[in-house]
Amino acid sequence: RTCTIIVLQCPGQFIPMNRVHKDTFKGASRPFKKIDWQARAKVTRNKVKTTEEQQKSVKRLLKKEQMRRRKIAALGIDYDFPGYAKTAPKASQKITFTDEVDADVEMA
Repeated sequence: RTCTIIVLQCPGQFIPMNRVHKDTFKGASRPFKKIDWQARAKVTRNKVKTTEEQQKSVKRLLKKEQMRRRKIAALGIDYDFPGYAKTAPKASQKITFTDEVDADVEMA
């Protein structure tokens, strides 16, 4: 029976195999795959929002603006700014059409 010993990063310390977890070096021979985080962030950022997501975003913006106005008024500052509430929320410019909608247009 042979005794296998693993050398870890700590110099001068040796740990016998029976004290090392079986999955400690699992996948160590697999090369590291670099993840393109910028590409992932771009896909997430440019994702088309649904109507519900847009409404949720507008609601959140209006709530933040209302809180900002309250804080300014609480400080005794008489300041009125146009803000998000006075501008009409625009629909998303990124509109996608499904094949069903295109098929209905062709039939008409």
